[in-house]
Amino acid sequence: MRKFVLLAPLSLFVLSSCKDDKIHTYRVANDAAAESPAPPDVDSMRAEPEIATLAVGWKVPEDWKQEKAGQFATAAYALPEGGRVTVSKLAGDGGGLAANLNRWRGQVGLKPVADKDVSGQPLKIADSDEVMQLFNLTSVDSAADAEGILAGILPLKTETWYFKFSGSVGVLRKSEAVFAEFLRSVRIAGSRKSASASAPSGLKKVKVTPPDGWTPSEGSSMRAASFSIAGPDGTTADVSVVPIPGDSGSVLDNVNRWRSQLQLAPLASADDPALGNKDESPAGELFVSHMTSSEPILNGKKAAMGTAILKRPGMTWFFKITGEATLVEANLGQFDAFVRSATFPE
Repeated sequence: MRKFVLLAPLSLFVLSSCKDDKIHTYRVANDAAAESPAPPDVDSMRAEPEIATLAVGWKVPEDWKQEKAGQFATAAYALPEGGRVTVSKLAGDGGGLAANLNRWRGQVGLKPVADKDVSGQPLKIADSDEVMQLFNLTSVDSAADAEGILAGILPLKTETWYFKFSGSVGVLRKSEAVFAEFLRSVRIAGSRKSASASAPSGLKKVKVTPPDGWTPSEGSSMRAASFSIAGPDGTTADVSVVPIPGDSGSVLDNVNRWRSQLQLAPLASADDPALGNKDESPAGELFVSHMTSSEPILNGKKAAMGTAILKRPGMTWFFKITGEATLVEANLGQFDAFVRSATFPE
């Protein structure tokens, strides 16, 4: 697997719960309020997930065992040396930095701290202007068998991501460098900076066979493949293939993100039949979804999306066709064949 530069040892997580519990504040410049999404058009839907949304991904060490994430987590992993890492996200500021840190502090027997005393060590996310804050919720004199938490909190414009490593202090110290490497692997594929940068060539190795009538299009630097479909009366549809490093979130999270672009209500459960269904392809298991706006939101017409999610080692591949509903629906069969044609050369 690809290796990333390690952070410094546990001392890098400079927020320690020392005896006076005094910590210093670093703030990330972010808009406080989420913007209300405008009605989507072809350009805005084509941009997703490269620009219109912030798709967060990460690189999972090979010896971490993926576990059932649970209701409020996006992903969960058991480490071979012990301890558990969970990844979760909440809308907006997630209730506030202090509230979340104090909840964790209570879990490991530490006293709460005031808002003004809360912050951590900043870690800049590569290929992005965003900054994660790192926290060490252990005491300097903690016994090896005491419970502790190492965490990274990534505040974004409309949501906050939480990367939490919990276990005994002895386990945290033993695996802190691995957890630091994991945090350094976090990428935001939808950030404007990463979208405008050249994607690493290793992320773009896919071969696909487009059907007749699909025209190669320029797309963006984050696309491994991009096509345009011309329909009657000047209608168009866009086809994209986008690789995102790591897990990239749950199917429910991604489908609800796409539904929001079509001004559809989010689904409450992964058991909802409207989510889509699993299918097999030569390259692996797919999760396939199709959704249509209930209102005419695209140049006076309804819009639709056909999507397929393919998870491969270290990478999640998103295939998507977007555009005027009638044109998209007429091309769903070709889109299915297109997705199944994908191969991934070494």
